[in-house]
Amino acid sequence: MGMIEILSAPSPLLIQDLGRRGYLKYGVPRSGVMDEVSARLANYLVGNPDDAPLLEFTLSGPTIRFHSSSVFAITGDVDAYLNDVKIEPWRSYWAKSGDVLKVGTLKSGMYGYIAFAGGIECQKILGSCATYSRAKFGRPLKPGDKLKLGYAILTGKAGKFLPEELVPRYGNDVRVTLGPNLENFTKHGIETFLTAEYVVTQESDRMGYRLDGPKIEHSEKGADIVTEPIPLGSIQVPANGKPIVMLADSQTTGGYAKIGVVSRVDLPTIAQKRPGEKVRFREIGVKESQELLRARERTMKALRKALIGEGNLFRIKLKNFEGLIFAYIDE
Repeated sequence: MGMIEILSAPSPLLIQDLGRRGYLKYGVPRSGVMDEVSARLANYLVGNPDDAPLLEFTLSGPTIRFHSSSVFAITGDVDAYLNDVKIEPWRSYWAKSGDVLKVGTLKSGMYGYIAFAGGIECQKILGSCATYSRAKFGRPLKPGDKLKLGYAILTGKAGKFLPEELVPRYGNDVRVTLGPNLENFTKHGIETFLTAEYVVTQESDRMGYRLDGPKIEHSEKGADIVTEPIPLGSIQVPANGKPIVMLADSQTTGGYAKIGVVSRVDLPTIAQKRPGEKVRFREIGVKESQELLRARERTMKALRKALIGEGNLFRIKLKNFEGLIFAYIDE
Protein backbone atom coordinates (compact mmCIF):
# COMPACT_ATOMS: atom_id res chain seq x y z
CA MET A 1 0.00 0.00 0.00
CA GLY A 2 1.38 3.41 -0.99
CA MET A 3 1.26 6.82 0.62
CA ILE A 4 1.45 10.46 -0.44
CA GLU A 5 1.88 13.63 1.63
CA ILE A 6 0.37 17.02 0.85
CA LEU A 7 3.13 19.64 1.02
CA SER A 8 1.04 22.59 -0.16
CA ALA A 9 -2.56 23.22 -1.16
CA PRO A 10 -2.97 26.82 -2.37
CA SER A 11 -6.62 26.28 -3.29
CA PRO A 12 -9.38 23.90 -2.16
CA LEU A 13 -8.05 20.36 -2.52
CA LEU A 14 -10.67 17.66 -1.98
CA ILE A 15 -10.96 13.90 -2.12
CA GLN A 16 -13.83 13.18 -4.48
CA ASP A 17 -15.45 10.33 -6.36
CA LEU A 18 -18.64 10.20 -8.43
CA GLY A 19 -20.76 11.05 -5.40
CA ARG A 20 -23.49 9.58 -3.20
CA ARG A 21 -26.47 7.84 -4.67
CA GLY A 22 -29.82 7.14 -3.07
CA TYR A 23 -29.75 9.77 -0.32
CA LEU A 24 -31.45 12.78 -1.92
CA LYS A 25 -34.71 11.83 -0.18
CA TYR A 26 -32.89 12.30 3.12
CA GLY A 27 -31.64 15.75 2.16
CA VAL A 28 -28.09 14.62 1.35
CA PRO A 29 -26.66 16.02 -1.92
CA ARG A 30 -24.90 13.76 -4.36
CA SER A 31 -21.69 15.87 -4.21
CA GLY A 32 -18.68 14.30 -5.95
CA VAL A 33 -16.57 15.65 -8.79
CA MET A 34 -17.60 18.78 -10.65
CA ASP A 35 -16.28 17.58 -14.03
CA GLU A 36 -17.23 13.93 -14.34
CA VAL A 37 -15.51 13.46 -17.71
CA SER A 38 -12.08 14.77 -16.69
CA ALA A 39 -12.18 12.84 -13.41
CA ARG A 40 -13.11 9.56 -15.04
CA LEU A 41 -10.41 9.99 -17.68
CA ALA A 42 -7.82 10.58 -14.94
CA ASN A 43 -8.83 7.27 -13.39
CA TYR A 44 -8.71 5.45 -16.73
CA LEU A 45 -5.15 6.68 -17.33
CA VAL A 46 -3.94 4.90 -14.18
CA GLY A 47 -6.07 1.78 -14.61
CA ASN A 48 -8.74 2.62 -12.03
CA PRO A 49 -12.51 2.14 -12.27
CA ASP A 50 -14.67 5.21 -12.92
CA ASP A 51 -15.56 5.79 -9.27
CA ALA A 52 -12.11 5.47 -7.67
CA PRO A 53 -11.43 8.31 -5.17
CA LEU A 54 -9.04 10.94 -6.50
CA LEU A 55 -7.99 14.54 -5.83
CA GLU A 56 -9.91 17.52 -7.18
CA PHE A 57 -8.19 20.93 -7.10
CA THR A 58 -9.66 24.33 -7.87
CA LEU A 59 -7.58 26.63 -10.11
CA SER A 60 -4.20 26.02 -8.40
CA GLY A 61 -2.80 22.55 -7.91
CA PRO A 62 -1.01 21.06 -4.91
CA THR A 63 2.54 19.98 -4.21
CA ILE A 64 2.75 16.32 -3.23
CA ARG A 65 5.55 14.08 -1.95
CA PHE A 66 5.42 10.36 -2.72
CA HIS A 67 6.33 8.08 0.18
CA SER A 68 6.18 5.01 -2.04
CA SER A 69 6.21 4.18 -5.73
CA SER A 70 3.00 4.97 -7.57
CA VAL A 71 1.54 5.62 -10.99
CA PHE A 72 -0.41 8.88 -11.29
CA ALA A 73 -2.07 11.08 -13.90
CA ILE A 74 -3.25 14.69 -14.01
CA THR A 75 -6.14 15.96 -16.12
CA GLY A 76 -6.69 19.64 -16.83
CA ASP A 77 -5.04 22.46 -18.78
CA VAL A 78 -2.10 22.82 -16.42
CA ASP A 79 1.69 22.68 -16.22
CA ALA A 80 3.14 20.18 -13.76
CA TYR A 81 6.62 19.12 -12.64
CA LEU A 82 7.97 15.89 -11.19
CA ASN A 83 11.23 16.63 -9.37
CA ASP A 84 11.31 19.96 -11.27
CA VAL A 85 11.12 18.19 -14.63
CA LYS A 86 8.09 19.24 -16.65
CA ILE A 87 5.50 16.56 -17.32
CA GLU A 88 2.29 16.60 -19.35
CA PRO A 89 -1.33 16.33 -18.27
CA TRP A 90 -3.55 13.61 -19.74
CA ARG A 91 -0.69 11.08 -19.38
CA SER A 92 0.29 8.59 -16.68
CA TYR A 93 3.70 8.68 -14.97
CA TRP A 94 5.67 6.56 -12.54
CA ALA A 95 6.84 8.21 -9.31
CA LYS A 96 9.15 6.63 -6.75
CA SER A 97 9.48 7.20 -3.02
CA GLY A 98 10.80 10.70 -2.29
CA ASP A 99 9.66 12.21 -5.59
CA VAL A 100 7.86 15.57 -5.46
CA LEU A 101 5.01 16.51 -7.78
CA LYS A 102 4.23 20.21 -8.24
CA VAL A 103 1.01 21.09 -10.05
CA GLY A 104 0.66 24.66 -11.28
CA THR A 105 -2.32 26.90 -11.98
CA LEU A 106 -4.91 25.91 -14.54
CA LYS A 107 -4.55 27.93 -17.72
CA SER A 108 -8.22 27.38 -18.48
CA GLY A 109 -11.10 25.82 -16.57
CA MET A 110 -11.85 25.73 -12.86
CA TYR A 111 -11.18 22.13 -11.81
CA GLY A 112 -8.33 19.68 -12.30
CA TYR A 113 -7.85 16.11 -11.15
CA ILE A 114 -5.01 13.88 -9.92
CA ALA A 115 -5.59 10.12 -9.90
CA PHE A 116 -3.35 7.45 -8.38
CA ALA A 117 -3.27 3.77 -9.35
CA GLY A 118 -5.38 1.93 -6.80
CA GLY A 119 -7.25 5.08 -5.79
CA ILE A 120 -7.10 6.84 -2.41
CA GLU A 121 -7.96 4.99 0.79
CA CYS A 122 -10.60 6.89 2.77
CA GLN A 123 -13.47 6.36 5.16
CA LYS A 124 -16.70 6.15 3.22
CA ILE A 125 -19.69 8.08 4.46
CA LEU A 126 -23.03 6.86 3.10
CA GLY A 127 -21.20 4.76 0.56
CA SER A 128 -18.94 7.46 -0.87
CA CYS A 129 -15.62 9.18 -0.24
CA ALA A 130 -16.92 12.45 -1.74
CA THR A 131 -16.12 15.52 0.34
CA TYR A 132 -19.15 17.61 1.29
CA SER A 133 -17.74 20.29 3.55
CA ARG A 134 -21.07 21.81 4.61
CA ALA A 135 -22.02 18.57 6.39
CA LYS A 136 -18.44 17.83 7.45
CA PHE A 137 -18.29 14.79 5.20
CA GLY A 138 -14.53 15.08 4.92
CA ARG A 139 -12.67 18.41 4.73
CA PRO A 140 -10.31 20.28 2.42
CA LEU A 141 -6.83 18.81 2.58
CA LYS A 142 -3.99 20.83 4.09
CA PRO A 143 -0.18 20.66 4.25
CA GLY A 144 0.98 17.72 6.34
CA ASP A 145 -1.95 15.47 5.47
CA LYS A 146 -0.89 11.97 4.47
CA LEU A 147 -3.10 9.80 2.31
CA LYS A 148 -2.90 6.07 1.83
CA LEU A 149 -3.24 4.73 -1.68
CA GLY A 150 -5.08 1.53 -2.56
CA TYR A 151 -3.50 -1.60 -3.94
CA ALA A 152 -2.83 -1.47 -7.68
CA ILE A 153 -2.08 -5.04 -8.75
CA LEU A 154 -1.72 -5.41 -12.51
CA THR A 155 -2.96 -1.86 -13.02
CA GLY A 156 -1.37 1.54 -13.14
CA LYS A 157 0.96 1.26 -16.10
CA ALA A 158 2.92 4.44 -16.78
CA GLY A 159 3.04 5.90 -20.27
CA LYS A 160 -0.69 5.78 -21.01
CA PHE A 161 -1.87 8.96 -22.70
CA LEU A 162 -4.96 10.54 -24.17
CA PRO A 163 -4.40 11.78 -27.73
CA GLU A 164 -4.66 15.55 -28.12
CA GLU A 165 -7.77 15.32 -30.26
CA LEU A 166 -9.61 13.41 -27.51
CA VAL A 167 -8.86 15.88 -24.70
CA PRO A 168 -12.19 17.47 -23.62
CA ARG A 169 -12.64 21.06 -24.75
CA TYR A 170 -15.71 22.93 -23.66
CA GLY A 171 -17.30 25.87 -25.44
CA ASN A 172 -19.81 28.48 -24.29
CA ASP A 173 -23.04 26.77 -25.36
CA VAL A 174 -24.91 24.82 -22.69
CA ARG A 175 -27.80 22.62 -23.75
CA VAL A 176 -30.90 22.59 -21.57
CA THR A 177 -34.30 20.96 -21.43
CA LEU A 178 -36.93 23.54 -20.55
CA GLY A 179 -39.08 23.10 -17.44
CA PRO A 180 -40.42 21.99 -15.07
CA ASN A 181 -41.90 25.33 -13.96
CA LEU A 182 -42.43 27.11 -17.28
CA GLU A 183 -45.81 28.45 -16.13
CA ASN A 184 -43.85 30.76 -13.80
CA PHE A 185 -42.20 32.54 -16.75
CA THR A 186 -43.54 34.71 -19.54
CA LYS A 187 -42.93 33.91 -23.19
CA HIS A 188 -40.57 36.89 -23.26
CA GLY A 189 -38.74 35.57 -20.21
CA ILE A 190 -38.18 32.18 -21.81
CA GLU A 191 -37.00 33.85 -25.03
CA THR A 192 -34.57 36.00 -23.04
CA PHE A 193 -33.16 32.92 -21.33
CA LEU A 194 -32.54 31.18 -24.65
CA THR A 195 -31.09 34.14 -26.56
CA ALA A 196 -29.14 36.19 -24.02
CA GLU A 197 -25.55 35.76 -22.92
CA TYR A 198 -24.88 35.25 -19.22
CA VAL A 199 -21.71 35.71 -17.16
CA VAL A 200 -20.58 33.53 -14.26
CA THR A 201 -20.28 35.70 -11.14
CA GLN A 202 -17.88 35.62 -8.21
CA GLU A 203 -20.75 34.37 -6.01
CA SER A 204 -20.41 30.87 -7.46
CA ASP A 205 -19.23 27.67 -5.82
CA ARG A 206 -19.70 23.91 -5.84
CA MET A 207 -23.28 24.39 -4.70
CA GLY A 208 -24.31 26.51 -7.68
CA TYR A 209 -23.18 29.07 -10.24
CA ARG A 210 -24.91 32.43 -10.07
CA LEU A 211 -25.15 34.13 -13.44
CA ASP A 212 -25.50 37.79 -14.41
CA GLY A 213 -27.19 39.06 -17.54
CA PRO A 214 -30.59 40.15 -18.85
CA LYS A 215 -33.39 39.65 -16.36
CA ILE A 216 -35.64 36.66 -16.98
CA GLU A 217 -39.25 37.79 -16.65
CA HIS A 218 -41.59 35.83 -14.41
CA SER A 219 -45.29 35.41 -15.08
CA GLU A 220 -47.94 36.54 -12.63
CA LYS A 221 -47.26 33.31 -10.72
CA GLY A 222 -43.97 34.83 -9.61
CA ALA A 223 -40.63 33.30 -8.66
CA ASP A 224 -41.73 31.28 -5.64
CA ILE A 225 -43.15 27.76 -5.80
CA VAL A 226 -44.02 25.09 -3.28
CA THR A 227 -40.70 23.49 -2.33
CA GLU A 228 -39.90 20.55 -4.62
CA PRO A 229 -36.89 18.39 -5.58
CA ILE A 230 -33.94 19.96 -7.42
CA PRO A 231 -32.44 17.71 -10.09
CA LEU A 232 -28.70 18.09 -10.74
CA GLY A 233 -28.23 20.89 -13.26
CA SER A 234 -31.52 22.62 -12.45
CA ILE A 235 -31.63 26.33 -13.28
CA GLN A 236 -33.50 28.28 -10.64
CA VAL A 237 -34.58 31.85 -11.25
CA PRO A 238 -35.31 33.86 -8.07
CA ALA A 239 -37.20 37.15 -7.99
CA ASN A 240 -34.23 39.15 -9.33
CA GLY A 241 -34.52 37.29 -12.63
CA LYS A 242 -30.91 36.08 -12.62
CA PRO A 243 -30.42 32.32 -13.14
CA ILE A 244 -28.62 29.99 -10.74
CA VAL A 245 -27.30 26.66 -12.05
CA MET A 246 -27.45 24.04 -9.30
CA LEU A 247 -24.37 21.79 -9.25
CA ALA A 248 -22.72 18.96 -7.28
CA ASP A 249 -23.26 20.27 -3.73
CA SER A 250 -26.68 21.86 -4.29
CA GLN A 251 -29.48 21.43 -1.78
CA THR A 252 -31.95 18.66 -2.60
CA THR A 253 -35.12 20.78 -2.57
CA GLY A 254 -35.91 24.42 -3.22
CA GLY A 255 -38.69 26.95 -3.63
CA TYR A 256 -37.56 28.98 -6.65
CA ALA A 257 -39.09 28.32 -10.07
CA LYS A 258 -36.88 26.30 -12.42
CA ILE A 259 -36.76 27.36 -16.07
CA GLY A 260 -34.68 24.44 -17.28
CA VAL A 261 -32.26 21.62 -16.50
CA VAL A 262 -28.77 21.38 -18.00
CA SER A 263 -28.22 18.26 -20.09
CA ARG A 264 -25.91 15.91 -18.18
CA VAL A 265 -23.35 15.92 -20.98
CA ASP A 266 -22.96 19.68 -20.58
CA LEU A 267 -22.57 19.77 -16.79
CA PRO A 268 -18.75 19.73 -17.22
CA THR A 269 -19.07 22.67 -19.62
CA ILE A 270 -20.76 24.89 -17.06
CA ALA A 271 -18.69 23.56 -14.14
CA GLN A 272 -15.41 24.49 -15.84
CA LYS A 273 -16.47 28.12 -16.38
CA ARG A 274 -14.60 30.73 -14.36
CA PRO A 275 -16.12 33.91 -12.92
CA GLY A 276 -16.30 36.42 -15.74
CA GLU A 277 -16.69 33.81 -18.46
CA LYS A 278 -19.83 33.65 -20.58
CA VAL A 279 -22.42 30.98 -21.30
CA ARG A 280 -25.38 30.70 -23.65
CA PHE A 281 -28.29 28.31 -23.25
CA ARG A 282 -29.75 26.29 -26.12
CA GLU A 283 -32.92 24.24 -25.92
CA ILE A 284 -32.95 20.53 -26.68
CA GLY A 285 -35.55 17.89 -25.97
CA VAL A 286 -35.41 15.05 -23.48
CA LYS A 287 -34.82 12.47 -26.23
CA GLU A 288 -31.88 14.38 -27.70
CA SER A 289 -30.37 14.85 -24.25
CA GLN A 290 -30.62 11.13 -23.62
CA GLU A 291 -29.07 10.33 -27.01
CA LEU A 292 -26.14 12.63 -26.27
CA LEU A 293 -25.59 10.92 -22.92
CA ARG A 294 -25.67 7.48 -24.51
CA ALA A 295 -23.14 8.65 -27.12
CA ARG A 296 -20.87 10.00 -24.40
CA GLU A 297 -21.04 6.78 -22.43
CA ARG A 298 -20.12 4.77 -25.52
CA THR A 299 -17.14 7.08 -25.87
CA MET A 300 -16.09 6.66 -22.25
CA LYS A 301 -16.43 2.89 -22.46
CA ALA A 302 -14.26 2.82 -25.60
CA LEU A 303 -11.62 5.06 -24.03
CA ARG A 304 -11.51 3.04 -20.83
CA LYS A 305 -11.03 -0.22 -22.72
CA ALA A 306 -8.27 1.35 -24.81
CA LEU A 307 -6.44 2.99 -21.90
CA ILE A 308 -6.45 -0.05 -19.63
CA GLY A 309 -5.15 -2.22 -22.45
CA GLU A 310 -8.30 -3.96 -23.65
CA GLY A 311 -8.71 -1.89 -26.78
CA ASN A 312 -6.84 0.16 -29.33
CA LEU A 313 -6.83 3.96 -29.33
CA PHE A 314 -6.07 3.91 -33.05
CA ARG A 315 -9.40 2.19 -33.71
CA ILE A 316 -11.28 5.00 -31.97
CA LYS A 317 -13.04 7.27 -34.45
CA LEU A 318 -14.16 10.80 -33.71
CA LYS A 319 -17.58 12.38 -34.04
CA ASN A 320 -18.42 16.00 -33.21
CA PHE A 321 -21.62 16.75 -31.28
CA GLU A 322 -22.11 20.52 -31.34
CA GLY A 323 -18.49 21.28 -30.45
CA LEU A 324 -18.00 18.44 -27.94
CA ILE A 325 -15.94 15.61 -29.38
CA PHE A 326 -17.03 12.04 -28.78
CA ALA A 327 -15.41 8.83 -29.91
CA TYR A 328 -16.52 5.34 -30.69
CA ILE A 329 -14.84 2.05 -31.50
CA ASP A 330 -14.70 1.31 -35.21
CA GLU A 331 -15.81 -2.32 -35.14
